[in-house]
Amino acid sequence: MKKSSFPDDGEKEYADRAFSGLDLKSARIESRDFLSCVFRNCDLTGALFRFCKFRDCRFESCNLSLLRVPATYFQGTSFKNCKLTGVNWTEAAWPRLNLSGPPTFENCVLGDCVFIGLKLAGTRMKDCMAKEADLRDADLSGADLSGTDLSGALFGGTDLRKADLSGARGYAIDVGTCRVKGAKFSLPEAMALLDGLDIKLD
Repeated sequence: MKKSSFPDDGEKEYADRAFSGLDLKSARIESRDFLSCVFRNCDLTGALFRFCKFRDCRFESCNLSLLRVPATYFQGTSFKNCKLTGVNWTEAAWPRLNLSGPPTFENCVLGDCVFIGLKLAGTRMKDCMAKEADLRDADLSGADLSGTDLSGALFGGTDLRKADLSGARGYAIDVGTCRVKGAKFSLPEAMALLDGLDIKLD
């Protein structure tokens, strides 16, 4: 994989490139395509990626807090050990058919991220800190949310059928409005599911 500088190289398309240690705080990047690229230890805090495409890319140990992604497309892209606080994912482009699947997250900070109404079936959001994330009306069926801190996260109309929330904590899921059939939970955290039911326990 070729190492590359960015973004002042004049190119619009990048394939099999490795970007390491880039400082792109508050940078404005438009109409660039990335295929099978790797970003390591990059600072993208407050950067704007508009009309960009990321296909089968990896972000590792990057800071992407407050990243803006209007009309930007992510296909088969993974984030590991990254900080993504405050990203509004609803701004991104979400095709009806995504053969490589939605973005995945492992050991990432996703606090205050917005996922309202997004089709994230089968995604991985494993061992993350997703405090105050907005997951209302999102399709998380079959998703792996295991080990994730969901304290203060918003659920409402969320599809969690067959999702794995084993070891997840801090969640407040109203089973009256969310679909949870076949979902996997762990005790004692799963006791919180009773809060939305009009029952009394002795």
